[in-house]
Amino acid sequence: MCMQQSRSCKCGRNMAYLSYRDNVLVPEILFNLYCPECSHQVEWDAGSMVKDCGWILEYDMPGARFCMTQRGLNGPITPEFLFEEGYLTWQGFSPLDHEVNSRLHERLAPLVKEDMQKYLQALKTEWLAHVAALKAAGWRKAQQA
Repeated sequence: MCMQQSRSCKCGRNMAYLSYRDNVLVPEILFNLYCPECSHQVEWDAGSMVKDCGWILEYDMPGARFCMTQRGLNGPITPEFLFEEGYLTWQGFSPLDHEVNSRLHERLAPLVKEDMQKYLQALKTEWLAHVAALKAAGWRKAQQA
């Protein structure tokens, strides 16, 4: 089971939806979250941070390594590993995918009563277009899709 969390960035102007794979890490492992508007305020540290399209996630790496080791997960635990393997990453492909998905379902909801096949096809088509746009924009998790 994965824990989900929404969190404001450091400047408070933007929100991100986060996912914690298998509840291995606790929310406190994410020291700071910087959006494209406030990421220029931070001094880059490759040992504790990961970048994704202007966003920066800053992890407590000693804490993360401790949590991972307690669960028997050993090996090279880096910020990239935590992000790419889903241990503390976006809920979806980008920080706002949760909202995008909700709005898409809400907008297409009238089709459910009309024609379920049409609804499912529209949902699939629009979501794939969204993922393609994220991929083209360079979002890390979308590159794997």
